[in-house]
Order: sequence, then C-alpha cells, then structure tokens
Amino acid sequence: MKTVANGLAELVSAIRFDALSEEVVRETKRRVLDVIGCALGGFHGEPGTMIRDLVADLGGRSESTVFGAPQRTSCEKATLANATMLRYLDYMDSHAGSDPCHPCFNIPPCLAIAERVGASGQDLIAATVAGYEIQIRFQEACRITSRGWFSGTYLQFSVPLAVGRLLGLDIDQLTNAIAISATHANTLNALSVGSIPSSKSVADGMVASVGVMAALMAQKGLAGPRDIIESSGGFEKAVAGRIDEERLLAPVATNYKIMEVNTKWFNTVRTAQTAVAGVFGLFQNHQLTWRDVEAINIFLPSGEHVGHEGVWNSVSRLRPQNRDSANHSIVFSVAVAMVDGELGPEQYADAKLRDPCVLSLADRTTLQSDPSLDPYWPEAAVTRVVLKTKNGQNYEATTLYPPGHHRNRLTDEQMQQKFSKLARQALSKEKREAVIRAVNRLDELKSISELMVHLTGQT
Repeated sequence: MKTVANGLAELVSAIRFDALSEEVVRETKRRVLDVIGCALGGFHGEPGTMIRDLVADLGGRSESTVFGAPQRTSCEKATLANATMLRYLDYMDSHAGSDPCHPCFNIPPCLAIAERVGASGQDLIAATVAGYEIQIRFQEACRITSRGWFSGTYLQFSVPLAVGRLLGLDIDQLTNAIAISATHANTLNALSVGSIPSSKSVADGMVASVGVMAALMAQKGLAGPRDIIESSGGFEKAVAGRIDEERLLAPVATNYKIMEVNTKWFNTVRTAQTAVAGVFGLFQNHQLTWRDVEAINIFLPSGEHVGHEGVWNSVSRLRPQNRDSANHSIVFSVAVAMVDGELGPEQYADAKLRDPCVLSLADRTTLQSDPSLDPYWPEAAVTRVVLKTKNGQNYEATTLYPPGHHRNRLTDEQMQQKFSKLARQALSKEKREAVIRAVNRLDELKSISELMVHLTGQT
C-alpha cells in the first residue's frame, strides 16, 4: 500500500535540475550565499565555538567542511556545527506561515553530503530546491507549534529527502529515510519560550543531523515504519493533530516554494522587520532622529499566532538579558535600531542591552493589536508604526513588505553586501570574494569542492 511517506519520496524524485527555471536557479544560489554568510557571522558565537570544539574532540572521517574552521569532519557532525553557527545570529531566511519556518537549514546538510559524495553544483541546487519544497509544504499543511512542538521538526522530513537525492537513494530508500528520521527527531518548543536558552542554537542542527543519519542508514538497508505519518502512532496523530494531505502531496509545479522565501535585511524577527523599516522610512521622510521621539506605538495583527500581549510585554522581551531574547523582542529591536540607525548583529552586544538611550526608548514603546491588519497576516508580517514627537506631531507608517521580502527582494549587490559583512568574521577578503564567485557559477561547478575549498579557515 502506498503511504504518505512514499508519496513524498516520489514527489522529491520528480524534481530535476533541467526542469528548473533560470529564476529558480538564481534564487537558490542566493539562498546558498545567504546561508554561508549567516553561518560565518555566527562563527565566534559561544554555541558555535562549543560545538566546533566538541566536533574536534569526537573526531570523524574527514569528508565535510566546517565553515571557517581548519578541520573537516564527518557529514553529520559538519551539519550540526554549520547549522549551529547559522542559527546563532537568527539572521537566516524564513517563510511566512502560522508556524515559523526557516528552510535554510536544509542547506548545511546538503552541502555536507554533496561534499562527501563529490556532487556537482547542479545536484546541490536540485537537492536544495527539494528540501525547501518539502519543509514549506509541511508548514502549510499542518501546525505543530501551537501543540508544543518546535517548527524545526519539519526538517526531519525535508533533510533525509534532500540529502537522499544526493546519495542516489531510490524511492523505497527515500521512504525509509523519512520513516527513520521522523521516528526520532520530533523536538519540543520549550526552547522558544521565555528567556531563550543558548541551546536553541543547536535545535535545527540536531534535527538536520538526524535526517542525515537516517538517509545514510536507509542507504545501508535499514527500514523504518513506512506509514510513519498516517499510522495510529504516527506524526499526524501524535504531533500534528491534523495534516492537509492533499496540499502536502500536490504535484510539483514550476512555482517552487523556494521562490516564496524571505531574506532578513535587518537582524531581527519578521514582525520587527516591518516595524524597523517603517521607523527608518519615517526618519528619512520627515528628517527625524530618535531624540525627537516622545513615544512609539506599534500595531500588529491580532491573529492568535502573531503572539499575545503577555509575550510582547514580558520582562524577557522588554529587558532582554541575552542576544537571543533581544533579537526576538520587537520593542528592543526597534529601540536599538532608532538609536544606532542600523540593525545588525552589533546591535545585540551586551553593552547595547544596558544602553540607557535604548532602554529609555523601549520604555516609551507600546505594542497593541489592530484587527484591521489581520487580512494581511501571515503572508505579510505587517505593522503600523506611530511616532509621537516631543513637539506634539504624529507620524505614521504601515509596512507590508520590508526589504528582503520575496515581494521586495534584495538586489544581488545587497545580498553580497550582507554576505561580505558577515563572512569577514571568519574569512579573508580574498576568500570572501572567491566564495561569491563560486556561488554565482554554482550551476557550472563539476564538484561542490570547488566552492567548499574557499570555506576552510586558518589553523
């Protein structure tokens, strides 16, 4: 009997590089560049350093590159290390939906396996498109965060399918890879509640590394419960509650899901992206500075999945004590952006968390629900910002699509600018430029090693 997992395996097997449009290929290359840059930007973060040290202690076959590091390691350990660095800054791409979704975490395992098997750039592109497609389909077909599960759990389906393609798995092996992975990688959402712990940095990487191991196990002949999704003890009943199988298994169209992904131009959560863009627009249009502002009112949709006032105004978000909590605070992100005139990783340094100017602005900021914004959610993380100045004037801006949204894409030059700024944490200028060149011609590379050689750091 054909199962849902078997249907997903057939769907992924139908994705071919030759059938991808130039637009899809170009956007996939941009995704790869953004992932490498965001991961290198997190190179010196404490979680990334810890995991690289752990990987070095554990050892392993020298087959896959740890970004920015001198050592290579086994593919599943490289996946964990690179995904941990990628998560640290929370600067990675996202897809709009009721559950937050960061499909970029399909790329570290794909790069690790592609390097292991000597895959071509075209192979990597097709696998990446497949990974994005499956994870986003799960995000759209079910909701798990409201049931207490971490949205990165969806990687347990997309990663084994994506890397399974690179390993040359057949339909049966791909089905077993999903079955093995989905049995073992469901992750609790406790790591996203309250003051965010540093262990959140490893969450996506741990799910992805399980997906890699599952694909390798299936390649060896290990079998899993092929009805893992629809059985009485399977994913739908135990985790999701309900799945829209028709949406999940719809035939692959030319408008691949990777084209709906949003890039973060500002280093903050998506609801703050629009608020920051609105504030910067008001500052520019009315020649204002933060010193002119008496009060800030930020209005958000009232939908149940946007958040609720208890979270918006919790102590951990109004007075964040670490960069992860600050990054997820709309109030803090807007305040520090107003003071500094930019919003990158530097705005979440420890000194910024105690900056009296930033905290004073945060104290004068309120978050409120506005039902009139509800129709735009979740495709647009819309916000309406009202600035009241000290001379009594009110200035207002509503923002639907901030820079980086797929309806307001960054230029290639902006993507390269973001990459270069982040990658300088770990790579020389010469290597940064070489990475950009290699990614730009990714579809021409006979072996992915022509890219990975430039990602090795100094001893």
